[in-house]
Amino acid sequence: MSRRLTAAAAVTGVGVLALFGLAAMGSQNDAAATSGGWTGRVDAVSVSDRAAMTPDDRSAVALLARSAAAAGGVAYAGRAVSWERGITTTTEIVHVPGRGTIVRPASSPASSAELMAEGRSGTFADAGRVLALLRVNYRVLREADLDSTIAGRPADTVLAVDAGGAIAARYWLDHATGLLLKRELVSPEGAVWSRTTFTHLSLGVPSGTTMPSVAADPWGSVLDDAGLTSARVSGCPCPDSLPGGLALLETRTAKAGTVAAAPVVHQLFSDGLVSASLFAMPGVIGAADAAGLTSRGFRQAPLGGSTAWVRGGTGAQPAYTVVWASRGEVLTLVTDDASDPATIAGGVVEALPPTEVRDAGSLWDRVQRGWRRLFGAGS
Repeated sequence: MSRRLTAAAAVTGVGVLALFGLAAMGSQNDAAATSGGWTGRVDAVSVSDRAAMTPDDRSAVALLARSAAAAGGVAYAGRAVSWERGITTTTEIVHVPGRGTIVRPASSPASSAELMAEGRSGTFADAGRVLALLRVNYRVLREADLDSTIAGRPADTVLAVDAGGAIAARYWLDHATGLLLKRELVSPEGAVWSRTTFTHLSLGVPSGTTMPSVAADPWGSVLDDAGLTSARVSGCPCPDSLPGGLALLETRTAKAGTVAAAPVVHQLFSDGLVSASLFAMPGVIGAADAAGLTSRGFRQAPLGGSTAWVRGGTGAQPAYTVVWASRGEVLTLVTDDASDPATIAGGVVEALPPTEVRDAGSLWDRVQRGWRRLFGAGS
């Protein structure tokens, strides 16, 4: 359950955007693969060794394909508990296919519930595309010995195994519907560092449920291929992928004056387990921006062979956020579901290296200078 449930906030200082943005884990239908193959009824310790020698298990592929389809088509209500690096959060969720997902912290009153757009709640309701990517980037294996009952519902277990044969994640999928009921992310050392599970789940929308009004969404514009090309011509790096096998899921834009003074491009990437958001806006990091970053807990640190502004990646602040300027754009990378986010961020910074800024003016300084060049010093 990603912590990035809502689009975020801008750092004071017009040249920098530090966004802790939206999750856009949209669902998609996918044809189920043929069932059969290895059922995983072996000692769990030996699974990684076996995975290093075997292709994807067809049973696991079929279960994940079914779950990806269920994520967008099954209505339900439930309570989910997430634990990550020592931080526990509890969320009440009602998912209405075609309408969106009602989300609220369990500690908040019902009146505080928000209706998140379809495919963008950051909850298990939007797991479809991520589960589909999982089958591309990892070996997926059926492990029947770990089958369990989650939130009172029998669940089938699937493992995701990395290229070296180590278990990277465990998934428990509802036997009746295919819904994702529980997920564990596992470090290279074999320790669970993130866990999300339903503690209660009922199918259908509870009677009397009131659908909250949908808040204005500054990220409502989706960029297609033509839009991406245009954005690149305008200076946005807008990569098709990020280092570490992160594939582009979607690109959205926010108009100038919504989340920042300048237009902002948000791209969401994932490999099925790890996700990252990359935000880009025209500008440089000036002295005022640097002061604003410092006041919000950012520090300059070596990363990807260069220096960038970094914050988070700890138990108290799990979201790992990096800000740097590259070729006339201020870039912000946010990742909060990786066991080693610094390595991912380092690869991205190396691929989009910081630009040496000779004139430390902010974005507004640049706008003013442009006006003076066009209309004279008196403008």
